[in-house]
Amino acid sequence: MTRSFFDSPVTDHEYVQRVRRHPPSSLLPLIASVSSQWPTKTEWMQDRTGLYRPWGLADAAWMSLVRGNEHRQRPAAGADLTEILAQYTALDDPLRHLPVGERLEGYLLRVAGQQFTWQEDDFSELARSLGLLIQTRPSKPLEVLTEGWEQDLLGCSLSDHVALGQLLYTAAINREGRFDLAWLPEGELAVFDDLTSRAAVEGAVERHFATSAAEEQARVARGLLSADPLLRRYTPNPLRGRPLVRGYGCDYLIPVTPAVLGKVSPMGLYYTAQEHYKKRNDGSKTFLAFTRDLGELFEQYVGRHLRLLPGAEVHPEIVYGKGGGDKSIDWIVVLPGLVLLVDAKAFRPTADLRLGKQQTFNKELITKLGKAIGKQIPTTADLIRRQDPAFAHLPNDRPLFGMVVTMEPYHLVNTPWFRDGLPATDVPTVVASCSELEDAVVATGPGLEAGILAHIEQPPPSGWSLRSMAGGRTVVNPILEEAWEAYPWGAPPLAQDIPTP
Repeated sequence: MTRSFFDSPVTDHEYVQRVRRHPPSSLLPLIASVSSQWPTKTEWMQDRTGLYRPWGLADAAWMSLVRGNEHRQRPAAGADLTEILAQYTALDDPLRHLPVGERLEGYLLRVAGQQFTWQEDDFSELARSLGLLIQTRPSKPLEVLTEGWEQDLLGCSLSDHVALGQLLYTAAINREGRFDLAWLPEGELAVFDDLTSRAAVEGAVERHFATSAAEEQARVARGLLSADPLLRRYTPNPLRGRPLVRGYGCDYLIPVTPAVLGKVSPMGLYYTAQEHYKKRNDGSKTFLAFTRDLGELFEQYVGRHLRLLPGAEVHPEIVYGKGGGDKSIDWIVVLPGLVLLVDAKAFRPTADLRLGKQQTFNKELITKLGKAIGKQIPTTADLIRRQDPAFAHLPNDRPLFGMVVTMEPYHLVNTPWFRDGLPATDVPTVVASCSELEDAVVATGPGLEAGILAHIEQPPPSGWSLRSMAGGRTVVNPILEEAWEAYPWGAPPLAQDIPTP
């Protein structure tokens, strides 16, 4: 656990003023260099102080970028960054101002949204981008993600876009948080589909990855920052959307190395699409159509993974009722000793949920997940139990278990604190993120079926968890492996060609 170096809470104003003691041209390169030394969770967890975490480094970097003053004379040293990060960990929180005995759910949601989103598995995140959007076939025609969508949205193939993110990440690690187009050997760029010249790479970097102090300061002037100083650090950090900064040398500065991979993850692509499509005259309609397409592909992506379960007989949505007007949940999986009822939801937690606003998080959970848990899964279970004609081909002699699979994690949603606010049901049901499903379907010792049956027999008091039910992953998920092998790198792209200091 992180120890605060301060006896009392630090105000946001005090923290920002501490950041502003140093010119950004000194502090930002220092942060970039330090971050490049701790690029993954495995590495930064070795820091016993608990200070050098990507969320703290990202906040300090962005505060320096938008609030810094180049006229400050004191260069930043390692001890200064340590003190800044220590103040960050000691920042005041709304929890301190609530009445004694007030529930802690809001605080837990804020911390989860602040920290857990940096801790997803990089391999799975990058492979999922291609596996979901390119290698998954829809069951019906799409509206926006049709032929040519990659060029329209990204200006290059999706494979090139993700590979560029990996290239920038590799450069940051090897060059202390910097990237220079001059390092790229043009002859080696032939591995890309479209980004086959330095000019093409520069165009893609500028279009999607780069920003400047002036641009970010303009966003702040438009009201980007939260009005509540107690919540500011929990709001989305813009350096995750634009992780490269120009203006601090002839090259690009990469203040927070892990942010680059987040940009090309499925979540990063979602926000790239939101920014892109909403600029159009019919932007809102186009973006909504994009989200419908994404939902269709995600549903089929979940089905692909369910078919990896040993001995699984996977049935898609069943139409029933008078005139076929009713539909079951998305997937019914018949296993030797269990029937899984799976609903896929291409949802992601909103900013209000991540901020843990006491008056809104229960409402959002019910809106996003309540129907699947309280109605869709129990209704399908009842139809199977009583052998409705449309469901007569499914066995009714074994336990039923529900699963709501979300595209992005809803952290803590299965704990008693939050499940108490969701509908009660006679079908044990877990909410699981896509990444949890990707691991669980290839788990062994126990496998998913055995793990679920054991938990049904003895429900855990701390709440359900797909990862705790399934054993350790001993093999690579073949769907993710297929996607990874389709990228143009083999080994990390051009890693051997990027000079080291």
